[in-house]
Amino acid sequence: MTNSDTPTDCSLCEWLPDDPDYVFLHETEYWRIVLAPNQSLLGRCVVSLKRHSGDLADQTPEEVLDWLNILQLLEKSLRLAFDATMFNWSCYMNHAYRESPPAPHIHWWAVPRYNHPVHFENKVFEDAQFGNPYHHDQIDLLPKELHHQIAEKLKVAINKSLSKE
Repeated sequence: MTNSDTPTDCSLCEWLPDDPDYVFLHETEYWRIVLAPNQSLLGRCVVSLKRHSGDLADQTPEEVLDWLNILQLLEKSLRLAFDATMFNWSCYMNHAYRESPPAPHIHWWAVPRYNHPVHFENKVFEDAQFGNPYHHDQIDLLPKELHHQIAEKLKVAINKSLSKE
């Protein structure tokens, strides 16, 4: 799908850098990382392909290699920022097919998991399902200030991780 074929109702294509809910963290030539609004698992992010494409098999070799670099950068940064234990990565795109016509857009959920409580800014984050699939319906929409503090800490960790490469 070319840029001229980009659907006008794709929220990932329409994302703006000043979005208060999906806070910008980092981008490369092909991918963008944002902090998700739901922080039931501290540091949950969305990694989206910057061009509109709804099929993983349509990615270019350069996009795939860049995604691997993003994966490594984000995992390193989440360990540095919040001592994440492990990570769940998923690419569902199911919601796009609830609409007609569907307009899927490749994006990955990067979900850090923790085998210990994490204390950050007077809040304790706990991963009660650690070692099992996390509950998708567990939602923690934080106050905007705390959400942005998480984003800032993660941006610092990303910059540190990049400077060590």
